Amino acid sequence: MDPKNLVSENTTLPPPPSDGWFPVDLRCLDPEGTSPCDLYRRTRENEHVLFARKMLPMDRQVRNRLVGNGLYYLFIQDADSPLYFDYLKNTLTSVVRDPNTTSKKKAEAVHASCQEILRWAFEEPRAPFIRKAQEAILPTVQLIVSDDSATKHLVRLTAYDHSTYTHSTNVGIFAVALAKIFYGAGALKQVESLGAGFFLHDLGKCRVPIEILNKPGKLTEQEWRVIRRHPEDGQTMLQESGILTEEARVIAVQHHEKADGNGYPHGLKGDDIHPYARICRLADVYEALTADRSYHNRHSTFDAFKIMHKQFDTDLDRKLFELFLQLFTA
Repeated sequence: MDPKNLVSENTTLPPPPSDGWFPVDLRCLDPEGTSPCDLYRRTRENEHVLFARKMLPMDRQVRNRLVGNGLYYLFIQDADSPLYFDYLKNTLTSVVRDPNTTSKKKAEAVHASCQEILRWAFEEPRAPFIRKAQEAILPTVQLIVSDDSATKHLVRLTAYDHSTYTHSTNVGIFAVALAKIFYGAGALKQVESLGAGFFLHDLGKCRVPIEILNKPGKLTEQEWRVIRRHPEDGQTMLQESGILTEEARVIAVQHHEKADGNGYPHGLKGDDIHPYARICRLADVYEALTADRSYHNRHSTFDAFKIMHKQFDTDLDRKLFELFLQLFTA
């Protein structure tokens, strides 16, 4: 994939999957490559019309016309989803390893594809999709580990909408980048092993009703009980998918624990909270403050840092916070 061919601006939310049809983001398809599987366009009558057959060259002019008309998504059938995931993983790997591609273009390609991968994992959290997501995330983690310049671009690219998959993409990027600084250049394999846990830390939110996730007002006690289940639900879902490493388990189940013991689900305190989870927690807090939510507008980076600075004693790790600031320096 040539990253210059990416459709870089797409603020349109994808249509939900329905009746075995899944939307795919045009930003993740190379117009100078071939179609990874049969691709369809949805008509106004809700019918699916063939756009490109598997392995046939893509048509740049037709794709650009779709984008010009505000159509950012094509559709594939459920049976073709493994082909599409393999395509995403292979094209990402190719981009990350290409010495002629700039760090900025690598970051753009990785960010778009990572959101696409996590959108699928969260909308269809079946075990095969979660396993494919884990595989496809690896090139993103490897880019952050190997390319400081690309990491800076990824940090700047983080989006602001409140979808769970966008939140998880952002937290994954921040957390892997922070872990790289915290553990140092001699522990790159360790950082790579954390990637899936960071990007899939909120998988349990798939079991939280959307009306609770997006509720603009204060949650009831019963709604809070539902929310507080998602760390353990995430751990269970990772176990059911067959990818529950110890790193992923710790991150999933502990990422809402707080230093003063007022977190959940187990009320752990201080050093009882694993550093992996503390890294994820800090990235999670920053992302939540700087993204639009149903219950608040996003804060600037400066204001978010001021808010976080007040949370050292009760919630956040001071040393990690000081390292986190390095991600935002020139």
